[in-house]
Amino acid sequence: MIPTGIGVITVFFAVSEFVPGGPLDQVETMIVDQANQAEGGDMANFGDEDSTGTVAIDPQMRMQIKRKLGLNHDVLERYLRMLLWYGPDSMVSSKEVEPGAARKLSFRGDSLWVHRAGDAYYVFINACQTNGESSQLTFDKEAGRLVSTLDRSIQFNPQTGRQVNGTQQLTVVPSRVKPESFWELEYLSNGDRVRVRETRDEVYLQESAWAALTNGENWHGLFLFKFPTSITKNKKCYELIRERLRISMRLGVSSFVITYTLCILLGVTKAVRNGTVFDTATSVLVLVGYGIPGFVLAVFLIKAFGPSADSWVSLIPLRGIQSPPEIYNTLTPMGKFWDNVHHMIAPVICLTISSFAGLTMLTKNSVLEQFHQLYAVAARARGLSQRKVLLKHVLRNSLIPLVTGFPARFVMMFFAGSLLIEKIFSLDGLGLLSFTALVERDYPLIISNMFIFTFIGLTCRLLSDIGYVIVDPRISFEGKKS
Repeated sequence: MIPTGIGVITVFFAVSEFVPGGPLDQVETMIVDQANQAEGGDMANFGDEDSTGTVAIDPQMRMQIKRKLGLNHDVLERYLRMLLWYGPDSMVSSKEVEPGAARKLSFRGDSLWVHRAGDAYYVFINACQTNGESSQLTFDKEAGRLVSTLDRSIQFNPQTGRQVNGTQQLTVVPSRVKPESFWELEYLSNGDRVRVRETRDEVYLQESAWAALTNGENWHGLFLFKFPTSITKNKKCYELIRERLRISMRLGVSSFVITYTLCILLGVTKAVRNGTVFDTATSVLVLVGYGIPGFVLAVFLIKAFGPSADSWVSLIPLRGIQSPPEIYNTLTPMGKFWDNVHHMIAPVICLTISSFAGLTMLTKNSVLEQFHQLYAVAARARGLSQRKVLLKHVLRNSLIPLVTGFPARFVMMFFAGSLLIEKIFSLDGLGLLSFTALVERDYPLIISNMFIFTFIGLTCRLLSDIGYVIVDPRISFEGKKS
C-alpha cells in the first residue's frame, strides 16, 4: 500500500512540476485576472503608457505565493515534503522585506512584525497595551517606528521592541537568519520563463534542536496527513474534504451496502429458480436497469416525482441532503431521521441501479457454475438438501467474483459513480469537489483528493484480500512449510 501511495504522489508531482500551468501559474493567472477586472490594486503593478498595459505580479507578492504553496524550496525538498519530511519553515525572506522596512506576517497562527535593518532581522508579536486595552501595531515608514493602532503616540523601536518614552516592551520572537540558494522561475521581458539560481536570506524561528524535532509544525507530508491549502478556496484541503466526506459517506456506503445485499439475495434466488417465470421477469427488469444510466434516471425522477407543478406526483425533494435549517431544526429526532432518508432515496436509487444489475447477473451465474461443480454434485448425492448445499458449500465459493470487484466499486461510489448524481441533486460531495478541483487545476486539492481516494481504494483491496480467506478457506497468503 505504501509503495503504491508513493508512486501516485510521484507521478502527480512530476506532472505538476514539469507540465506548464502548474500551481504558481494558476495563482498568478487568478491574481492578474482579478487585478485587470478591478483596474489595479496592491497585489499588482501596471505598466507605464509605453507598455502593453497588462498587469505584472509584484516580486514580493510572487515570493509570498511561493511560500504559501510550498514552492520556496528546491525540487527534491518539495517532493520529500509531499511525502514525509522534517524541516522548519521560514517566516520571511530578504526578498520580501527591503532594508529599513517592516512587514506584517502570519506564521503558525501568530500575527508578527518583522523589521529589517541591513542584514539583521527583528521579529515581534503584533500586540501591545494601549490604555489598558490590547491593540495591534502598524509601521510608520516616515518615523521608522511601530505604532499602536489605537493611539499613535505609543510608539516602539523596531529593533529593540522598547517603547519610545515609555516602559512597554514588545514580545520578541527569537529568530535566526540562514542564507539559502534556490532555483527560481523568472519572467523575461517577452513573457518567457527561465530558471535562474538565486541566493537570499531566510528567517527561521530560533528553537533548540530538541524543541524543533518534537515540534509537529516542522514535520510535513501527506503520510502524516498534513494537507496543503487549496488555491481556489483558500482553505486547508483536509477541511474541505472533511466537510464533504459526510455527504459522500452517506451516499457511498448506503448505495454500496444496498447494492451488495440486494444483488446477493436476488442473484441466489434467480439461480435457484433458474428458467422459471420469476427468473425471466427479473432478468428483463435487471437488464432494463442496467441499460439506464444513473444520471438519466436522476433526471427522470426529478421530472416525474419532483416538487415541480408539472410532475406526476411530488414524492422526492429537489436538492440537498436535508431540508433547510429553518425547517430541519424544528423537527423531532424521528422527523430528522425520516427527512434525511427522504432526501437520500432518489440519489441512492440512481447510484445503485446500474451496478446492482451487473452484480445480480454475476451472482446468479457464479452460483449456477458452482452448483455443477463435483463437490456440489457429491454433496447432493450424499443426500444433502439443495438448501444445505447452497448455504454450506456453494454460496461461499460463489462470492469470490463479488469480492474481487469490491475495491473498485467502493471507490467508484465516492467519485466516478457519484459525480453526475451529486451535480443533478445539488449534493456537495467528494465527487463534485474532485471534479471542480480538476477543472480549476487546483493542484493542492487534486493531490489531497488523490491521496485520500488512493488509500481508500488500497484499504478496500486489503479488505478484499481478507475477504478471499473468509469466503474460501483454501486460499492462504502464508508460505507453506515442507
